[in-house]
Amino acid sequence: MPRLSLSGNTWVLSSDVSDDSRSLGNLNGGGYTFSDSTAGTALSSYSYDSGTDTHTFNLNTIAVANETYSLLSGPNFTSAKWRALLTYADGTPVLVGDAFSFNVRMDNMSVGASRQYAIVLAVVESSSSTVIGTMQPSGIYFLSNLTGVPGVGVVANNIGQATTLSAMVSGVGTTIFTGGSAIGSCGKGGGSCAARSATGINTITRLDGNTWASSATTQLSLAVMVSTNGTATTTGGALSVRIKYKVIKMS
Repeated sequence: MPRLSLSGNTWVLSSDVSDDSRSLGNLNGGGYTFSDSTAGTALSSYSYDSGTDTHTFNLNTIAVANETYSLLSGPNFTSAKWRALLTYADGTPVLVGDAFSFNVRMDNMSVGASRQYAIVLAVVESSSSTVIGTMQPSGIYFLSNLTGVPGVGVVANNIGQATTLSAMVSGVGTTIFTGGSAIGSCGKGGGSCAARSATGINTITRLDGNTWASSATTQLSLAVMVSTNGTATTTGGALSVRIKYKVIKMS
């Protein structure tokens, strides 16, 4: 979007306004830690194209999926996960007690042959746990449903709800964290997202209402997770998407 700026006595029209949204970068570097307790059951391989900033997750068919592969059902999640400590754009830590918004944009997507898979980007309280109630993930996910129609959704702990849209070109979402000063008072307010195509927009909102369990001074983490869409049978294939995010501290 163009902007006017004053240079000496002259107003200059500039179109190169910087976008402070951040790319995830290569998940195989940049400070991410990877774990996959299911030993490649869901994820076959991962690659990153730095030219297009696109992540490609090569996924396997799971004849009988269960809650260990799904962030969206059951108490545990042991599928593929990358995580890193979460910071603001200036590098300062994002803390449990902070009030902030977590903004996500997903585009450049291709569902390929993959079905019933989701790529989740979430803020988590515990980066190492596989117990949903300890991780407390809150964020946005990109989905390929049963018929291959893409969509985006809001996840609050292990409860997810998505909106899908044929010929979807992008999805945007925001999750709000209301903060606090003591254990049990650091709130999570829920979030909303919109799936966009050339012909329409579908939106979905999910309430959270939970609170973090850790001290207000504990640093939160960012997690990228490969999840099945509930316990549905999956079809393997490549699922590609570009993901950018922004964390904004609220006063």
